[in-house]
Amino acid sequence: MLKSLVTVNGWVDEFEKKLVEQYGELEHATQTMLFQLKELLNAFDRCCIITVTNEKGQIIEVNDTFCELSGYEREEIIGNNHRMLNSNHHPPAFFKEMWKTIRSGRVWSGEVKNRRKDGSYFWLKSTIFPICDERNKPVKYLSIRTDITEGKLYEEKMRKLIEQDYSTLIKNQQNLVMRAYLNGENVPTASLIEGRLANQLGLMREPGKQELVSDILGNPSQKPLIRQHFKRAFSGKESKFEFQHGERFLHAMLSPVGDGNSAVKEVVVSVSDITELKKSEMTVRSMAYTDGLTELPNRRLLEEDLHHRLMEVRKKRKNAGLIVIDLDQFKNINDTLGHYVGDQILLKAAKRLLRVKMGDYVEGARLYHISGDEFAWLIHGFEEHQLPFVMERILTVFEEPFYDLNREIIQKASMGVSLYPSSAAKADELMKHADMALYTAKNAGGNTYRFFSSEMKGVFLSKIQLENDLRSALKTEGQFQLYYQPVISSGEEKVMACEALLRWHHPLRGILSPLEFISTAEKTGLIVPLGEWIIRQACTDLLHFDHVLEDELVLSVNISPVQLQQQNFVGRLKMIVDQYHVSPERIQLEITENGLMENTSDSLNTFRQLRELGFGIAIDDFGTGYSSFSYLKQFPVHCLKMDKSFVKDLPREQADRAIVSSTIKLGKDLGLVMVAEGVESKEAYEYLATIGCPFLQGYFFSEPVPLPEFTKFVLERRTEC
Repeated sequence: MLKSLVTVNGWVDEFEKKLVEQYGELEHATQTMLFQLKELLNAFDRCCIITVTNEKGQIIEVNDTFCELSGYEREEIIGNNHRMLNSNHHPPAFFKEMWKTIRSGRVWSGEVKNRRKDGSYFWLKSTIFPICDERNKPVKYLSIRTDITEGKLYEEKMRKLIEQDYSTLIKNQQNLVMRAYLNGENVPTASLIEGRLANQLGLMREPGKQELVSDILGNPSQKPLIRQHFKRAFSGKESKFEFQHGERFLHAMLSPVGDGNSAVKEVVVSVSDITELKKSEMTVRSMAYTDGLTELPNRRLLEEDLHHRLMEVRKKRKNAGLIVIDLDQFKNINDTLGHYVGDQILLKAAKRLLRVKMGDYVEGARLYHISGDEFAWLIHGFEEHQLPFVMERILTVFEEPFYDLNREIIQKASMGVSLYPSSAAKADELMKHADMALYTAKNAGGNTYRFFSSEMKGVFLSKIQLENDLRSALKTEGQFQLYYQPVISSGEEKVMACEALLRWHHPLRGILSPLEFISTAEKTGLIVPLGEWIIRQACTDLLHFDHVLEDELVLSVNISPVQLQQQNFVGRLKMIVDQYHVSPERIQLEITENGLMENTSDSLNTFRQLRELGFGIAIDDFGTGYSSFSYLKQFPVHCLKMDKSFVKDLPREQADRAIVSSTIKLGKDLGLVMVAEGVESKEAYEYLATIGCPFLQGYFFSEPVPLPEFTKFVLERRTEC
């Protein structure tokens, strides 16, 4: 977008070309909009003096107007810096303060005297906008200027002729010039108003007519600002400010004139018209602070508004709140239906949210589109006990399905709420705490909301610490270890296979089971390198079994749905077993019943490829998920492992007996290998053996143990048998 402000034609044409390439022939309305945009930006380019500098101050772009005014060719300017225009009029502190302001990400505005190539001087009214990256760090600076040389020259002449009767001199200049004094009531009063701008504004007065300055200049809302600056000027300090008069934007400079005895006799006012510059600034501001898709204010404006709102409610001793809204599983829409459909859902969601009658519960509310699938309401002036009603009303927005080409799309949302002053005292804290509350709502299953509580902060920080520790562990040798639990044949009571179970030797928390960290690994994507480490270590241990036990055990490894979604999962797995010279028939991949159902079509294709290579596929925790029996027929599964919740209370519970016996019969009829997990008692073992369950696994035989203990267990078991 930066480039377009200086080389607008090329950018708009390029943008139009890309639209045609993506969508084909453009509609007439779209072509008209692009033409109007080109004309608007062309006008903007012609009426303003524009430069773009990088973070080091080197000029990287200028428009023709700047070249014409400065007398330099574009080739002389690009790569140089603004010191080439330095007139030595301003002290170093002036520019130091300017750089301090823009490097902090704030907008700077001021008047600068410059020197042309031919040595002559010119004045510019300059506004510099920092352009920030995703970390809110300025990487470029956009300068928009207007030439105020003529006005400044007149100011200089006016100073020299201040004691003369200069009414005739100034009445034909472009600016408005005023002389003001304090009347008997100590109120600024105009004794002279001249200049073409005064005539254009209809402010010309009869000679000798005295009027209060506040009755002449500015719109009603601007009166306090004008009075403040005149008070400063009459205290002996020069003052500059901008204000609105009717539809125009004006810039005023107030210069105090002394009486020779340290007292201010009068104030000379020079007012220039900066309407075009302000319109240009507003155009740039709109680009910087508005989301291009929904046309809602964006995250950058939210951060500014939040800062100002908290200052205001703090003074008034009122409250404020931030409601962050995230569309649940929205990535799935973009991935499956495409970004165009996703954009349409976002537009419709924005319109629905705007229709929520927030005014029934809060004094003020503004909606923002802060990222791809996130919105936010900034609210103030409310009773906290009323907020649950607000949240429920927002949730109803997503009860009705969205439609695209007669296709029904269910889209729910989660929300996090943070309140001032009860939840946070600063703007950044309010945003951070709203995000924590949102995270908690999404972890609760989505389609709900949570208010921030101090407990969330501890949970959130512990999750961050766990993630950091997990990343560190993946780079450190020796923190992860595989334990093994045997699978026993019920007839011969022989060890036929084993399951590899991961343990994490955390340096501070001791041994952690997968239940304590696998969820974090999956959410962060760390499950991919962790899963690969497990496969490699399992292959290494399998070779150890072959050497020590002289028996070809089948080894089961748990895999995550996240791993299955990796495009190269099958290829990487095949490469690893080939590297260790392990036959795929020796590796059984276990996935939970619910995990099997994620991305069904993709999972089905992946499992078929794995079975073709020889890998075994087992459904773990069978009976606890939501799969139908039809999936057992579709998927190339060869083993069912019944969940321990049905096994541990056998044979006491009649319901468990019915479920287990039916499941075993079903599995056998389908030609599947059946394994009962969670065998913890002799009674359960004997019952399962009597009903014909071929394979058993559980603490009755052995808890998961490290490699040496497992090897010892197998050898002892072989001797006993």
